[in-house]
Amino acid sequence: KLTVTGRHLKITDGIQEHLEAQVERHMKPWLEGPGDIHFALAVEKQRHFAEVTVKNKGFSVHAENETGDLYAAIDGAILKAEKQLKKHKERAVSLKSKQNNKMNEKTL
Repeated sequence: KLTVTGRHLKITDGIQEHLEAQVERHMKPWLEGPGDIHFALAVEKQRHFAEVTVKNKGFSVHAENETGDLYAAIDGAILKAEKQLKKHKERAVSLKSKQNNKMNEKTL
């Protein structure tokens, strides 16, 4: 589920489409099942802020970015969140394989 909040900013169709495309490309491969993704976008003078919070199966990831361009801020926040999701997924897979190896050793 994707939700977007704009502070001092109107969320246009273009922004919504850009967010959906980037989430599909960068975050979906690392998520297990359905999850909640919330974006908070803000503009203050020439500063553009993007925050993303991802909640999925017992863990959450939060990333922020600030630039002079809204789309660049969105992309930066998504890449930071993707890096955290990837790290979490790799740790979970590594832990499962360690547990399976221990179980296999016990049965031998």
